[in-house]
Amino acid sequence: MKAIIQTLWPEFKKYKSRIIVALLLGLVISGAKFYNAPLIKNLEQVWSSNDNIKIYQIPILIAALWVVAAIARYFHMYLMILTAEEVALNLRRQLMHKYLSLNLSFFQNFVRGSGGLISRLLNDIYIVQTGFRRLADVIREPFLTILSFGYLVYIDWKLTLFLILALPIISTVSRRMARSIRKYSARNQEAMEDITQTIKESLDGTRIVQAFNLQPELKNRFEREADNYIQSREKIISREESTGPISESLVAVLIAGVLIYIGFRIRSGAWIVGDFLSFFAAAIFLSDSVKKIQDSYIKIQQASVALERLRDILDSTDEIHDPESPEKFPEDWKEIEFKNVSFSYENKKVLNGVNLTISRGEKVALVGTSGAGKSTMINLLPRFFDPTDGEIRIGGVPLNHLKVNELRSHVALVTQDVFLFSDSVSRNIQSGDFSKDDSSVESAAKLANAHDFISKNEQGYEARVGDRGSLFSGGEKQRISIARAIFKDAPILILDEATSALDSQSEVEVQRGLDQLMKGRTALIIAHRLSTIRDCDRIVVMDKGQIVEMGTHQELMDKKGGYFQFIELQSHL
Repeated sequence: MKAIIQTLWPEFKKYKSRIIVALLLGLVISGAKFYNAPLIKNLEQVWSSNDNIKIYQIPILIAALWVVAAIARYFHMYLMILTAEEVALNLRRQLMHKYLSLNLSFFQNFVRGSGGLISRLLNDIYIVQTGFRRLADVIREPFLTILSFGYLVYIDWKLTLFLILALPIISTVSRRMARSIRKYSARNQEAMEDITQTIKESLDGTRIVQAFNLQPELKNRFEREADNYIQSREKIISREESTGPISESLVAVLIAGVLIYIGFRIRSGAWIVGDFLSFFAAAIFLSDSVKKIQDSYIKIQQASVALERLRDILDSTDEIHDPESPEKFPEDWKEIEFKNVSFSYENKKVLNGVNLTISRGEKVALVGTSGAGKSTMINLLPRFFDPTDGEIRIGGVPLNHLKVNELRSHVALVTQDVFLFSDSVSRNIQSGDFSKDDSSVESAAKLANAHDFISKNEQGYEARVGDRGSLFSGGEKQRISIARAIFKDAPILILDEATSALDSQSEVEVQRGLDQLMKGRTALIIAHRLSTIRDCDRIVVMDKGQIVEMGTHQELMDKKGGYFQFIELQSHL
């Protein structure tokens, strides 16, 4: 229990004063409930006396104690449940903030995918919350246990000694079951991650699922994962519920023995009926308290497992950090310099000693086969990753000397796989910058060649785009994406296959938007289509993580090297 409390306590520290109040209320509850036992002892004498006042006094006092306990319990539970809710919310907040700060490699390497991350945010935190709520029992019930046990010893220490013989057995059963439950809890939570991932992929990939008739495969996959979940859940339930019958059976045997013993004591005149009632009440309080602590221990074990899984992510160091003493972004920068830049991914070298200088206002295209290192180059510029070796400078300032947010505010991104949030067209174009008026949104859309189709919608710029932009065509989504980049008005532009997935008509319309977007900006472009790269100021040809050719379109064609072969291959497609 000590190790578990040490795991959970950091989340509770900020609520110390509230927990102290709950602790004091727990004392009131325990004291009020316990005091019923000695009062009950006097009932027989009161009932057999002629004192009418006492006949009223003790029952009223017993009722008053139960009312006090009930009121105290309300506030006690209110504070503990509220604390559990706030701890859960705080954990979700921490985890969400962590997700937003982690670099791309964390998400690429996370085995169970985004479904697993969602499961931890929802399911694991719910388990932690449930365990925290049961801490109310752990805080409250030990006091009643101590009071009841002390009173039982006071009445008859020999009989109490007989009763406590059961405690080591109950404790051993609880510990063994809790250890077993802890093991299966981890498996159960992993199974829930798998289920969440399958559901997410089935919904995100609906088009592919239907096109390839993957419904049977996904149904089977879901069934397998659901079976794994229910099997581990069955193990947990069987262990959770077996502790009760074992303990209760043991208590039943003890009660039978106690009743026989008390019967002889009353017959011999050593006890009166009031002694029996009082002892029995205290024994019930003790038994009930021990059972609640036992049940809570199991739930808190599960919460501890879930919290450790959350800590695995919260303690992850896969983040891009701001420097301790950041430099100001050089607004008057003249060039971007890749200086002997290398990057490795899972011990595989993706970039190897790349040197490249891009002048301000220059349009540079990156071409090459798949795996040549083009995407890694553009991912390093906004610091989605940091180089393994070498450095990238803007205006002579290394990127890792700048605040991440400040650097990224100077970079706009347009990708092949357009991501739009399930919100209005306007808010997607603004992308968090709501300082400009609506006319700026409209101007950006016009430059991106998107205003006409947006205006045709009854709701115009307030129209919802659907899940990932599902209510618009590919070309329309791409033009909204370009409008978003124009609205950002960043001096550095990254285009990652921005037109490769479009038909000829859409490409023409999108290219007009891109031409407007690139005016006066420094652009780093990944493309395969000749129409996109031909007019660039410089074309950089990459192969196996290195730059193998560089020049204008005509210069490289005259060389008849790798670029020439690349273009020739395209012309025959």
